[in-house]
Amino acid sequence: MSHRLAYKLIGYLSILIGIFAAVSIYRIQFAFYGVALGLLGFLISGLNIFLNVRYYSEEEKYPKGYLGMVLSSVPVLFMLFVIMKHRH
Repeated sequence: MSHRLAYKLIGYLSILIGIFAAVSIYRIQFAFYGVALGLLGFLISGLNIFLNVRYYSEEEKYPKGYLGMVLSSVPVLFMLFVIMKHRH
């Protein structure tokens, strides 16, 4: 598999996992799965950003991994908000 194909697939995969992670906060019962998907999304997004910096930084200014990382952080931030809200 070429670097370019892997880079594009990992970019779209990070966005897809980020969307599923962000949608998982719709119901509190799915929050555990959302956090797990968020951690997986962080890893895949980091790999996409690394590949961009290593090979494609001149071609694409903002890799898809940034969007995937933002979407993957939603359930983690939601859980942090819920914990802090019920603490006080």
